[in-house]
Amino acid sequence: MNKANSAVLCLSHELNQLNQLSFDSIQRLEKSFEIFNAHNCKNFITTGWKYKKELKIPLSKIMAQYAVKNFSIHEAAIHEEPLAKDTIGEAYFVKRNFVKANLHINNLIVVTSDWHLTRAKEIFEFIFSEANDPKLYFYKVPGEDACHTKEALNSSILQFREMTKFCKKGNLDDIYSKMLKHHHLYND
Repeated sequence: MNKANSAVLCLSHELNQLNQLSFDSIQRLEKSFEIFNAHNCKNFITTGWKYKKELKIPLSKIMAQYAVKNFSIHEAAIHEEPLAKDTIGEAYFVKRNFVKANLHINNLIVVTSDWHLTRAKEIFEFIFSEANDPKLYFYKVPGEDACHTKEALNSSILQFREMTKFCKKGNLDDIYSKMLKHHHLYND
């Protein structure tokens, strides 16, 4: 991998019952930091919205604060994406707000849990499919057993395929119009 302008994207998971980062979230952050250092990346991206009423800040900020506190990453290297409400939003908003707008990323290293990897790859490869998009790399961490069980019942990839079957791959305007019309988290 050419290390110039590489970014690590740590996909968010959730908070536990105590509103602390879940096991999977912490595993993802730790792996992201390991990759950030090993590949001398310039950018560390966190994602997640305020998905619970009691949250005062979005999940992306909670993850960023954890990274600063526990890994000594300089705040200037961290970029938060608080508009992302799911994997589709993570791919869409990261491409729109960081790749297209300002960071000029050549390589995007996506970190997620093993149970989520197949779905994440399909979504990211659809959205990041234009010739000038960064090269994608995927890393996984071992996730909690309960998440594996829950993912086996998850039909969101089928909904993604249905939503995008008439979309042009990689076209942000086309994808976003379908998100606004057909995706329950973005059409409210």
